[in-house]
Amino acid sequence: MKLQAGDRVKFLNATGGGIVTRILDSRMVLVTDTDGFEIPTLISELVRIDVTQPAAGYFSGTVPSPIDPPAGDIPIENEAGTEEAAEPEYLDAWLVKNRRSEEILLAFVPQDQKWMTSGPVDVFLINNTSFDTIYSLFHRTHTGHFTGVDYGSLFAGTLHRIDTVDRETLTHWSDGSLQLMFHKDQLDQLIPPLNAGFRIDPKKFHKEGSYKLSPLIRAKGLLIRIFTLPDQQTGDTGSPAATERSPAGRSIPDHPVILRHRTADREAVVDLHIHELVEDPGNLDSSDILAFQKQYFLKCLDSAMEHHFLKVIFIHGVGQGVLRDVLAEELKKTRGIEWFDAPMTVYGVGAIEVRIPHNG
Repeated sequence: MKLQAGDRVKFLNATGGGIVTRILDSRMVLVTDTDGFEIPTLISELVRIDVTQPAAGYFSGTVPSPIDPPAGDIPIENEAGTEEAAEPEYLDAWLVKNRRSEEILLAFVPQDQKWMTSGPVDVFLINNTSFDTIYSLFHRTHTGHFTGVDYGSLFAGTLHRIDTVDRETLTHWSDGSLQLMFHKDQLDQLIPPLNAGFRIDPKKFHKEGSYKLSPLIRAKGLLIRIFTLPDQQTGDTGSPAATERSPAGRSIPDHPVILRHRTADREAVVDLHIHELVEDPGNLDSSDILAFQKQYFLKCLDSAMEHHFLKVIFIHGVGQGVLRDVLAEELKKTRGIEWFDAPMTVYGVGAIEVRIPHNG
């Protein structure tokens, strides 16, 4: 955890807390407590508290009123220099409305969006569910023990920046566990507390191709799905519209599929790698995979044209070029569009850009 002067903290092994007034070295800071005394304290014995967070009341001794508007995770200073609560960082409304599953995710977002494998990385916890959640996040050490990283609460459909880390410490995030509790004002059945472990291949942090554009974070990042709520627990019985089944038995809503991939107004990026489309592709053979990718491509293309999109990037990957040939063959049959290789500086040689001029 990195601290800076002005951060509000609580003591782990003692009561109370205060404000960080000076950084002494990489391991120790000066904390001014509520009585005005400066106390040299190890960073490892502190927990940073963001007073604008929904859970901050649990640690400051005051609980916000339910009628108070939820606070965001970035304080804004007014003209007098005092902090005011920023608006909460909610997920886009269209994304929430058209979500196909309720998920908890971790996102690793490079601050420099041009150079994915260098510079600081923002770590976000994403609550893409309809439940308010209380969470506790841990790293697993090489000895098998757990180190607490962060704890707090998240409103439904929001994301929270947990930390900003440098590249050297990213490997600490490759193995961990997230504890969760879910809340709604009314439920048909209770969801038991959850302990979800996660493991990330450390090599992914250093591969540019791991960081993909996502509407959840409105940027390029590495997204890790921690947990997906079963339909019977969310109460989601599905859309009355007709659905089709994937080879893995996954239900895909018929409309509007292109909105899941929207990255800007009337623009989308669709990643056709099978692991992005199917939860567990391990049981599929190559012919099933290709057939499903083709089917999903055609569905997205039709949906983009129907909903007046102007540009869609289809990421097909490199491989042996089989999927690209299938896409090209289908695009040749489609009237009223233009298509060509997507910009190499962004997608390499593994994507096709489709433009739909008549939608302009």
